[in-house]
Amino acid sequence: MTITPEPRRPGLAEHLRDKGAAMRAAAGRRPASEDWEEEIGAVCVADDATGVRKVRVGDWSFVGDGGPDIGGYGLGPSSPELLCAVISTCLTHTVLCIAALDGLPLDRVEVAVTARNNDARFFEVPTDAPPVPYDLTATVDLRGPLSPEAAGALLAAADERCPMLRMVRFEHALTVRAAAPAPPATR
Repeated sequence: MTITPEPRRPGLAEHLRDKGAAMRAAAGRRPASEDWEEEIGAVCVADDATGVRKVRVGDWSFVGDGGPDIGGYGLGPSSPELLCAVISTCLTHTVLCIAALDGLPLDRVEVAVTARNNDARFFEVPTDAPPVPYDLTATVDLRGPLSPEAAGALLAAADERCPMLRMVRFEHALTVRAAAPAPPATR
């Protein structure tokens, strides 16, 4: 009896080679900073008896919700949990981009982000806890044939360059404005 090994599926290391080539080609086509300017956004709507927050980002949709203590149904992640998710995906992608451009072989990247959160203020309960998620920690697990020095350098570069880490570490202006009134309904 002959045992034929299963064909090897391309893994993350192969993706990183393709990603690096794509990124270098894009940099050649778009050599100036202004070539990379874009407007991005998301829309969130709550409009039914559940109060679930329906989020739309480009072609993707998901929901956010809270637990019963805050009047929710637990139908989706809370906003602080979504913040952890955003940081996790951005830091993972930053690691992938740097690895791709530097030709570093990785088999797996896992980023777990945790934070402390205290909603006491919403309930008018006195607290000394910060009014935002705090004690954020990102634990990065890099798997692949990297030396400890190369893995440390990759992690340090990602820590410095990750846009969402920079966003939460530094104060940024955010304008909150009222939408234009909707026109009256016609009959």
